[in-house]
Amino acid sequence: MNNIQLSLAIIFALISLSLFLLLKLNPFVLEKNPLKKRRLYLSGARLKIFERIVLRFQTLFRQTGTTLKKYILMMAAAFTAGFLAGSLLFSNTGLAAVMAVCLVPAPYFYLTIKSARAAREEIEGLENTMSVITNAFAGCDDIIKAVETYVQEKNRYIPVNLHRPTPFDEFVSEIRLINPNVEHGLFRLSAKVKNRYFAEWIKMLILCCHDRRLKFALFPIIQSMNDAKAMQIESDSMMVRVWRDYLMTVGMMFSIIPLMRFSNAEWFAILTETTIGKLLIVVMLLTALATSFYVMMVTKPANR
Repeated sequence: MNNIQLSLAIIFALISLSLFLLLKLNPFVLEKNPLKKRRLYLSGARLKIFERIVLRFQTLFRQTGTTLKKYILMMAAAFTAGFLAGSLLFSNTGLAAVMAVCLVPAPYFYLTIKSARAAREEIEGLENTMSVITNAFAGCDDIIKAVETYVQEKNRYIPVNLHRPTPFDEFVSEIRLINPNVEHGLFRLSAKVKNRYFAEWIKMLILCCHDRRLKFALFPIIQSMNDAKAMQIESDSMMVRVWRDYLMTVGMMFSIIPLMRFSNAEWFAILTETTIGKLLIVVMLLTALATSFYVMMVTKPANR
């Protein structure tokens, strides 16, 4: 690059920078949500990432009746099965290890799918719970007292030995015995129940802690949740078809490898013994893992 081209490039960069400064544009700053920023500023109790992960697994274990020890054994079994399957499929220890690592999240997918039924049963009664707590809160202006009233009425006619703790029971216990920070307790409660209408309801409750006049905005959220229930029933069957088509696609993609082993041994050797072939298989495994998380994300219920 000669001096003239370098000068023109510097001039172009300076002009572009001056335009960004004059128009107050910054491409590296994401657009902020003023309401969300105000809510977080008022509460000061947003959950940390590690705490969200712990609550997510606690919810999965509660909904599926699984323990941490059992989950670890499932992960070990998935790793072993992946290594054995990779050894038989690729005849290569390194590729078998990569396949074993890619199968480690399999128990998480299994528990997520298994918990869908329990989560659906919880959500069916969630609307009524939110309505009862909202009505109680509108009358007493005390969130803790409103939730306690619901918990007491729910457990009044149930024998003590048959009590099954719910996230609302845990919320009251945590506020009374562990951490009196109501905003932090509400964030934890929202993380335990995966429902976007419930999360919006919790956010509004957090704002109500600082402005009681917002309590009447809770009722439209409950009404929106009721309208979404009918739509969810229609979409459940479509989600099952999406998973079926995805698993068939992944099965067909990897079935080519054993077919190649018996039909064309030279091509199979190139695929499993050369560096480019190994990288191709690794990319296939990582792609299957990434797309499985993506499919799980896009097929989750609309209200979760």
